[in-house]
Amino acid sequence: MPELPEVEIVKKSLIKKIKSRKIKQVIVRNNKLRFKLKKSFKNKLEGNKISNVSRISKYIVLELNSKSYCVFHLGMSGTIHLIYKKKLNNITNTSFYNSPFLPKKHNHLEFVFDNIKMIYNDPRRFGFFKIFNNQKDLKNYFSKYGPEATSNKFNFKYLESKL
Repeated sequence: MPELPEVEIVKKSLIKKIKSRKIKQVIVRNNKLRFKLKKSFKNKLEGNKISNVSRISKYIVLELNSKSYCVFHLGMSGTIHLIYKKKLNNITNTSFYNSPFLPKKHNHLEFVFDNIKMIYNDPRRFGFFKIFNNQKDLKNYFSKYGPEATSNKFNFKYLESKL
């Protein structure tokens, strides 16, 4: 399973490459991930702009201009690849552990932007994508999670109260 520093690097890579871009098309090659994708998945994403990319624990959060959210988890073996349309060496992995080349199998989802594609690859299919229609639903989903390990809220006082 990707550790927190790897997920943070994926988040930072996505901020640089897809923030403020419009999702022109979503291609679902396999909807049977850890949780089966709903039929409305594509429609809720296409035409939206990525207004922000953030992280909650080991989840990546894509904030959409429609004030909805696409949250995904890489699972045990998931990776995000970015493919540029006009570069010769155009395949990059957003993480630092795996090959920089796009595998030929297990490319389950593609997010197509104007000159770049984001591809989710996962041989084990333990990762997942979930849409939240508003911030309240997003916060509710993560309400049982503790504070971020890097935040000021994770301090001695918090740890002492939990012990």
